[in-house]
Amino acid sequence: MIISVNGERLDLSRYDSFHAVRYDHTIDLVRSLGGGRTIELGGHPWTMTARLLSEPSVDLLATVSAEEVTAWPDDIPVTSHRYTMKLPDGTSRDWTNISANLERTLFSIDIAGSENNQADLVLACEIIEHLTRSPHIMLLNINSWLKIGGRVILTTPNGSQFDNPLRIKPKMPAYRYSQYARHNYVFTMDMLCDLVETCGFEVEYTTYWSPYRRTGLAKLYRLMSRLPGAYFKNLFAQSIVLVARKKEDRETASRIPRAYAPAGDWERIEGVGTSKPQELELTP
Repeated sequence: MIISVNGERLDLSRYDSFHAVRYDHTIDLVRSLGGGRTIELGGHPWTMTARLLSEPSVDLLATVSAEEVTAWPDDIPVTSHRYTMKLPDGTSRDWTNISANLERTLFSIDIAGSENNQADLVLACEIIEHLTRSPHIMLLNINSWLKIGGRVILTTPNGSQFDNPLRIKPKMPAYRYSQYARHNYVFTMDMLCDLVETCGFEVEYTTYWSPYRRTGLAKLYRLMSRLPGAYFKNLFAQSIVLVARKKEDRETASRIPRAYAPAGDWERIEGVGTSKPQELELTP
């Protein structure tokens, strides 16, 4: 895939090829949900964004993707910028990107010239595993952007999968690698459902995908993941997929999620702690 963003030519063919099956599955899921006013989280490097901009059923309200890249981006400002993308078919589309730390700051999405900024759908694909502080803050942000009945699609690596017993290298990147470029936590399906439900959502649909190539002994895992029953998918599928519907407005999580340590000064959880994340307005 070759695109141009604000005049800069980007050859994303290798990255796009690696993730192509997951992208195709995700677009099929978006279509099955009717598309509509959509917000995409973690847009860089814009390969999924290009598909959303090309999808007739989708009105892309905004992407949310940090533009300030630092080793410890805890307190980056919330800013809004317009982008223009030249798509592979030669057409050009404009959209707005919001730069922010999704698990540090609560913020609204107000797009100039848009009559209705409430979203029908939010995509949070392959992002929650990178968070380090408070993933429920991201979900509370999503809750505030969605209309009642709106949906969120979450995909993330399957934390229950049986790992390759012949692996020699550690799974995590080296120390001092940017903390948000690495996988910091991997969820099981039960843990992810529990986290989502604390933030005003009800889970409508879950499934497992195996969208990435495997080599060696791990090729057998793909076959194992296709056997009937959740047991084999839970052990051998690569990714977990969840669709949840917003059932109520929430500014705090209803309780501590099971994935969290029970102690600690958690922000925005009912009856726990005292600290609060920043609440900022967008800076144009």
